[in-house]
Amino acid sequence: MDISRKKIWKWINNGLLVAVALVLIVPSWRVSFQGWFAHWFLSDAHFAESNEIVQIDPEVKNWPLFNMDSQLTVFEEFEGKPVLLSFWATWCGPCRAELRELEQLKESMGSEIYVAAVSTETIEVIQDSGLDNDYDFLYFADGVPSQFDVQAYPTLFLLDSELNIVHKSTGAANLNTEENINFLRNI
Repeated sequence: MDISRKKIWKWINNGLLVAVALVLIVPSWRVSFQGWFAHWFLSDAHFAESNEIVQIDPEVKNWPLFNMDSQLTVFEEFEGKPVLLSFWATWCGPCRAELRELEQLKESMGSEIYVAAVSTETIEVIQDSGLDNDYDFLYFADGVPSQFDVQAYPTLFLLDSELNIVHKSTGAANLNTEENINFLRNI
């Protein structure tokens, strides 16, 4: 009886080792796993209005974004509601964790906000990642306006209804908190 238990544990351990090796070897699995794993350890983000509200340059309002159907959206079309603008990449595990957070916040707030997650990767790369099946707020663009000064992924901007930058943060975080929802409703 004791020998069969050891055999079972040996098989389980070997199976886990093979599974971990596959996850680490196959790039798309690795990134998906990183996003899933990172999601469990996110700390809470605290939206806070910066001391200096930054107005968007007029040329940034004409920034072209394309949704997953290749339809053009000009950035100024987001005017009228607070905007959560995230810069992300398909290869970034923390970005994938933050996409889930953006989705949850979008569900909590409904039509009170706009959510736009922008990648400079091609539509084919985004579609190959499969993320376009899970999130309806993904966009791609040829570049990022220099005013946003994106140095790392993910980078999140919170803009008020007039497209002024009121908050910037880098790194994935738990966004869907009551404090953040109240903050968004009050800007």
